Amino acid sequence: MFGLSLSRKRNLAKSEDGISAVEFALIAPLMAIIYFGCIELSIMMTLDRKVTGATAALGDLTSRASSVSNDELSDIIEASRMVMQPNDMTGARIRVTSLYEDDGDAKVAWSDGCNLTPYADDQEITIPANLIPEDGTLIMAEIEYDYNSNIGYFFSSSKELSDTFYLRPRRVDEITRDRSDGSFSCAYANP
Repeated sequence: MFGLSLSRKRNLAKSEDGISAVEFALIAPLMAIIYFGCIELSIMMTLDRKVTGATAALGDLTSRASSVSNDELSDIIEASRMVMQPNDMTGARIRVTSLYEDDGDAKVAWSDGCNLTPYADDQEITIPANLIPEDGTLIMAEIEYDYNSNIGYFFSSSKELSDTFYLRPRRVDEITRDRSDGSFSCAYANP
């Protein structure tokens, strides 16, 4: 190149051959990162919506009952699993709790969970103000789910997706929990 004549050097400087290839080589990696980042973000957002839907279903189905037996609660939790399909629910943490008001404080009437420790009876829980009706109860449904990236580049650590729903019982003032009949199980819970 050092031996080129001055006129050839000027022509080479004015030449635009290959400029598109250079621009593509500079922009392509950035575009690929943005593309795969958008895919991963949309997968996580879709799963977050499913967690919200499953939590709403868990609370709604529980609040429709007048009494919840072990078998009925197992079915309700199975229904929440169906909302999350095709995602693996073995890592999901689920809890459904009935709350009552005692001197302005929300306390636990009963609580059951799958992979999430149930609250103790009469345990005080902090919830938003004025949700529990006078002489009534409130159903609190909670689901926590860890999102682990399939791509693993943009979200290298696990992200917890969670939601909590508060619903008033529909048919009665207080939903009772009958643990005497059947068996409560989380069919997909971790052993």
